[in-house]
Amino acid sequence: MQMKRSQLASVILIAAVLFPSITLSARAQVGTQHTGDWSAVSSVPTGDRLVVKLKSGQTVEGKLSAVSDNALSLSVKGKAVDVKRDDIFSIHHLTKKSATKATLIGMGVGAGAGAAIGLAGSSNDNGFDKIDHAVTAGLAVLGAGAGAAIGYFIGRGVRKSVLIYQAP
Repeated sequence: MQMKRSQLASVILIAAVLFPSITLSARAQVGTQHTGDWSAVSSVPTGDRLVVKLKSGQTVEGKLSAVSDNALSLSVKGKAVDVKRDDIFSIHHLTKKSATKATLIGMGVGAGAGAAIGLAGSSNDNGFDKIDHAVTAGLAVLGAGAGAAIGYFIGRGVRKSVLIYQAP
């Protein structure tokens, strides 16, 4: 039984090291393509979130209201903000990522943790092996459910940030 516990602990440790992809950051930086093509900004649907970094160093984040050849208009906390194209250093388009991956990872980690707790609590010195296995399986299922819920709530808050424009 001691051998199974050490093997299980090793598997959990390896899983924790290999799957650090669940992060609590609000944005995951994706895409480092440098582009001076303003048409990419024009193709963003109205209402999508943009992060505009100005040449002055300020950052403006809001929902796209309108785009012209010389400027763009954002809705920031309910107020219209117009930004001239000449003042813009870069624009990132924010999109929500799917929470599926985080949910599945959370479910796997939760199931592993529940099974580990169940195995650690089981004993081979009595005649209740079937009950011990049922408890272990039950804890694995409960852990999977809890892990999936936690993974979902973490994953739904993650946003993907894609560079769509950078001043030449």
